[in-house]
Amino acid sequence: MSKPVDGVPADKPLSGKTALVTAAYTGIGRSVAKTLAAQGAQVVVQHPHFPEPAAEVVKEITEAGGSALALAADIADRGEYEELVQALLDEGGGWHLLVNTAAVPESEPFPKLSSEAFDSAFAATVKGVFHGLQLALQHLADEGRIITVCDPSDPGSAVHDATRGAVEQLGQAVAPDFVPRRITVNTVSYGIGTTDNAELETALAALNPVEPGAVVAYLAGDAASTVNAQVIRLDGTGGR
Repeated sequence: MSKPVDGVPADKPLSGKTALVTAAYTGIGRSVAKTLAAQGAQVVVQHPHFPEPAAEVVKEITEAGGSALALAADIADRGEYEELVQALLDEGGGWHLLVNTAAVPESEPFPKLSSEAFDSAFAATVKGVFHGLQLALQHLADEGRIITVCDPSDPGSAVHDATRGAVEQLGQAVAPDFVPRRITVNTVSYGIGTTDNAELETALAALNPVEPGAVVAYLAGDAASTVNAQVIRLDGTGGR
């Protein structure tokens, strides 16, 4: 049995905290949700009105001994996001962690990219993060954590890199607004994923892949209280 620290078990450092993970019904969001639940957080699985896969994530978490509930909202719609946050506060009694998982839908190459597809990509990714940041400024508990996870770059997709850059810059730009309440704002971002250096590519291929959930869990914990306004890359190249 792990020894408690201030009443919190050492193997459940996020006990007593409620984490909202956006798009937690699939992909990176699903992995992050399960990691945070394993560390003791009550996880809110946000989904854009896709109840079946969200219910599967909740089932996996609860069967493993964790706590989770699924809430539906289109986070690009401010009204729906506000309703989700209110439901979270009613159910969880507080809000301590926001994890944005920012994924861009597939789009056409830049020469064929339509204005509508461009708008859709920004609405699906950047706007949801923007809404979450504003609502967190109002409702997140003091000493809370905001972490945005960007999915891997898509070579040749200008709109993908544009939205990812916007999300990264947005987090760094607004981080000072949260400092008075000791809330940190960080981004975990996959790098380019490929390089022109064959030797480096071989070395990178030999690395064990880093699970973003592990990095998010660190940033969510007390040990990362002074890590703020950072973009942490997971590609291993050391480049942007």
